[in-house]
Amino acid sequence: MARTVASVGPDIAEASDGAETRVLLYLKGFGPGGVERIALRLVDGLRSAGIDIAVIVGAATGPMQSPSGHCRIAKPWPVVGTRLPIVRISVSLWRQIRRAPPALLFCPGNAYTVVAVLLKLLLGNACPPIVAKISNDLQRRDLPRAVRPLYRLWLRIQGRTIDHFAVLSRPMAEEAMAFLHVPSHRVHVVPNPVLDSMEPPSERSRHRLEVSGRRFVAVGRLERQKNYPAMLRAFAKGARDGDSLTIFGEGRERAALAALATSLGISDRVAMPGHCCDVRTQLRAFDVLLLSSSYEGLPGAVIEALSAGLGIIATRCCASISDLLEQGALGSLVDCGDEAAFAAAIETVSPGTPDRQTAMRKVRDCTIEAAVPAYAALFAAVIAERQMPIGKPRHTPLFVPATTRPA
Repeated sequence: MARTVASVGPDIAEASDGAETRVLLYLKGFGPGGVERIALRLVDGLRSAGIDIAVIVGAATGPMQSPSGHCRIAKPWPVVGTRLPIVRISVSLWRQIRRAPPALLFCPGNAYTVVAVLLKLLLGNACPPIVAKISNDLQRRDLPRAVRPLYRLWLRIQGRTIDHFAVLSRPMAEEAMAFLHVPSHRVHVVPNPVLDSMEPPSERSRHRLEVSGRRFVAVGRLERQKNYPAMLRAFAKGARDGDSLTIFGEGRERAALAALATSLGISDRVAMPGHCCDVRTQLRAFDVLLLSSSYEGLPGAVIEALSAGLGIIATRCCASISDLLEQGALGSLVDCGDEAAFAAAIETVSPGTPDRQTAMRKVRDCTIEAAVPAYAALFAAVIAERQMPIGKPRHTPLFVPATTRPA
């Protein structure tokens, strides 16, 4: 039975008008992952709106520009140096909270929840309330079967220790309640600020219109999660003469992927230019986005591709993807690891989004303008809940994006 997810009216932003919210966020570094990129964008937006938010960073590494004036870089340790960023962040946060506790701690993604749980266990009631963002799929079917029970146990520990969870869609909310074993009032659907604005993209690149063949593109770190080997093998089978594939991203799999492209005989048609700071602008020169990930949360690359008017081929890598692509109406969906289906989709896909109006409606909440008031209201409500007298009913309403509200 589906559980009810509450919604609020359009005046949610008014809940935090004029309020000064002291929030502390933490990161391993300045990218290149989407979690860090989104977190830094959100920090800038919240500070511009008058929210008092600061960041503790494990190391000043990564390609993204750090926000000025409100980032504290954890000092290197003897012998360890800047390694073990999660451990050093945990110690820095523990010291900071004991010295001058913030009103709220914000965990920016799944990879960071270990810090949140550790602080709760160490500090007990002295720990400020924690809001953790669920940035990735919780089912993790990619894990070995022997490991999955331990992973489920880890999720239940998170549900018992972390106060509130911010998720990116209604399907993710249902998944979070089921796997974390938490009630609906602790799960909050908030916009993910993948886009800076909803300004329509400019005309398609002249180069895009003049080239022969279809131009495929993929965006994401060169890591195992993205399953680029499956993408390359599918592209080798399904691509037509003149087609090309560009993969924007950097990571540990670069050498292996380059070697695989050579062995498949497609190295002359595959480019890996590295990390791109302005993906949305680059996407206008392409025809079709490919996403082969084993797991995701709400893939930012798909949102950017819908905004840019691209065709899409994606794996069923998360609870949100079918809803985002309108059950396949806005792009082709294939099962994770099904290389034959991926190749067939590449062979037959046509450039461009089949329904531009629906695509823009699906992504209209994924902007910083939508995310800032929603997060500000959520933070203010969680802080107010902590300050309520014991025995009062505690319930924080959810923000539900306009695209999921009933008509």
